[in-house]
Amino acid sequence: MKSVKNGEGKTVCKIDPKEKIVEILYKGSKTKIRFLSDDSAEISNIRHRKTKI
Repeated sequence: MKSVKNGEGKTVCKIDPKEKIVEILYKGSKTKIRFLSDDSAEISNIRHRKTKI
């Protein structure tokens, strides 16, 4: 995965060109977008929780 940063140097998403995946982590939610060979997209949303140790 390669990080994509905005003008302030903050990571806005991660991309994997080989697998055609874009991952966006924002406020505890991860959105994964996978571009398929038939020009459609598969989108999944995962809620991340912070765990205390």
